[in-house]
Amino acid sequence: MDLPIIIFHLGYKEYVSLSLLQALKYNKNVILITDVVDEYNNIDGATIIDYNKYNKNATNFKKWYIHLSTNSPIIELLCIIRWMIIYDYMYSNNIERAFICDSDVLIYDNITQIDNNHLCDKEFMLCSSPSKNITGGQSIWSSTKLREFTEFIFNFYTNQKNRSTMVEWFKQNNKDGGICDMTLLYYFSHNETVFKGLRLPDFPYFESDLTQIFNEEFTFDLHLASPGNHIYQDEWESDNRKNKNIKYIDSKPYCYNKRINKDIRFILLHFQGNNKNFMKEYYIKTE
Repeated sequence: MDLPIIIFHLGYKEYVSLSLLQALKYNKNVILITDVVDEYNNIDGATIIDYNKYNKNATNFKKWYIHLSTNSPIIELLCIIRWMIIYDYMYSNNIERAFICDSDVLIYDNITQIDNNHLCDKEFMLCSSPSKNITGGQSIWSSTKLREFTEFIFNFYTNQKNRSTMVEWFKQNNKDGGICDMTLLYYFSHNETVFKGLRLPDFPYFESDLTQIFNEEFTFDLHLASPGNHIYQDEWESDNRKNKNIKYIDSKPYCYNKRINKDIRFILLHFQGNNKNFMKEYYIKTE
């Protein structure tokens, strides 16, 4: 059975279509959850889902949300409630496991095969960053574990002690960033329910990390401008844009790894931030 690839994105952007089309080159079960179904219905092979059918829990959470970030309140809230919407969709459609990724990702392989051969023993997998944080921009989840995470989010925000601690922390640390869905993923992955700041003491490593190099052959990209991950903060060769110096071999992206001195294949590339402007350029390379 093909592992579903689920993407959540509200509104229309051309790069979302590129992400869907690229995923469909290698995968059969590609799903977009959105509020503008008609804008993407022309993409043959993709399943386009109206998010309004699965937003009950997300709507309930909104009254508990406190915005404690310097980023956009709307975007930060959406980043959190997407997990609830995706879980409700998975539960309603009896999906037991899925690959979930951001809408600015290009996929270059069959995720089902990768999961069956290398990842299936993990209930969930996330990406680590050089800042020793954790993200879910590219992630694998069992339905059970995603349900646990959505329950964790509610508990984290409804706990009065956590709410007070987070508000006080933000007042004293009003710097770029702040508390977001990555914070929640970080605490959940380390089985910690009490907020103690953006990082836990000693910066523990989450070993179910998609950015590790598997068999010294392949990995998943955190994002194009990231030079490494939690363990190896600077291991990828960079180009003149200060991105990974990507080369294509047989229509697959590779980058030279300075630590193990060889080209490593990327299952996907993540075009975070301004790098979205280059998605079409990279998409065309495999045409």
